[in-house]
Amino acid sequence: MRAGAVRAARNIGHCSDHCPAGPPSRHRTMPPPLLFVSSRRVWMVALLASSATIANPLCASTAAASESAVKAAFLYKFGGFVEWPASAFARPDEPFVIGVAGDDAVFFALDEIASGRTVQGRPLVVRRVREPQAGLHLLYLGNMREARLREFLPAPATPVLVVTAQEGGLRLGGAINFGEERGRVRFSASPPQATARGLRLSARLLDVAQSVEGAVR
Repeated sequence: MRAGAVRAARNIGHCSDHCPAGPPSRHRTMPPPLLFVSSRRVWMVALLASSATIANPLCASTAAASESAVKAAFLYKFGGFVEWPASAFARPDEPFVIGVAGDDAVFFALDEIASGRTVQGRPLVVRRVREPQAGLHLLYLGNMREARLREFLPAPATPVLVVTAQEGGLRLGGAINFGEERGRVRFSASPPQATARGLRLSARLLDVAQSVEGAVR
């Protein structure tokens, strides 16, 4: 699991180097579409593509992208596509803190990814959250009962990116909610939920979301 999480974060999108390829194309007049987008966008698009290996036995052994590893990689990358207000950080050197509640597998995968990494130039710290707590910048709430989820939600207007993983997660307070589509980990986004907490979701993040405020892409 841990090795898979690191590979999901570092080498996402490289499954084709090891998996059986289809017949060679006789006509290729244009370079791949990913060459036309920014490197960070490439990373996110590649991550979406790689999540298909969760249900693909041909690539699963080489990509090792389990559902938990893919979610952990997404959580790490979300920080680069969201704008926090200056008030969210008490000091210039304050670390970027991600809290994980209700999903130990994602916590361990993300903790492995976090080693030596930064988010927005700040050291990345991952905490396992068992009770509501302050000092977080991103809070991931695993699939849990609605009443329990509401207990973990930060106070209104607190600048915390809340990521959920259950049906109706955006309605319950998440700015981003994980889901699944044809065996892939996907996510939906709610700019209003983010705005209510003083956060701004980038257009590039919304571009690769499965849906934005219920508008399926």
